[in-house]
Amino acid sequence: MLDGILDLIKDQALGAITNNADVPDDKKGAAVETTTNAIVDGFKNNLSLDNVSSLLGLSGDDSALTNNQTVNSIQTSVISSLSEKVGLSKEVAGSIAAAVVPALLQLLSKKSGDTNDSFSFDSLLQSFTGSSQKGGGILSTLGKLFGR
Repeated sequence: MLDGILDLIKDQALGAITNNADVPDDKKGAAVETTTNAIVDGFKNNLSLDNVSSLLGLSGDDSALTNNQTVNSIQTSVISSLSEKVGLSKEVAGSIAAAVVPALLQLLSKKSGDTNDSFSFDSLLQSFTGSSQKGGGILSTLGKLFGR
């Protein structure tokens, strides 16, 4: 599951970065990796059932996406990482974050609503918490997050 999520993140980042003329060719690979890592870290730092549920419920609502605290936190992390680690300007980094994060959340939301897809809230939480136990569901996973 985590590999699938990482692939989605990389695909979104690759599209936004490859098509951005303001990102030098020699920095595009590093920008994709940095964006991916910043988004994963942002999910890990902001992961809770309420956040995941609210994020995945924002699909198609651009104003809700731009006003969501978790979305803003993840985007800020992407901007900081791209500026500090890759040397991109805050404006270029901001345009990448604004393109990648909402698009990724819309994809995840769409996947969560698809009954033919194995993606679920449980699988997202399990992917980011590293839990490999079967059974217990989301409550068990949340308990592990909080040391119970």
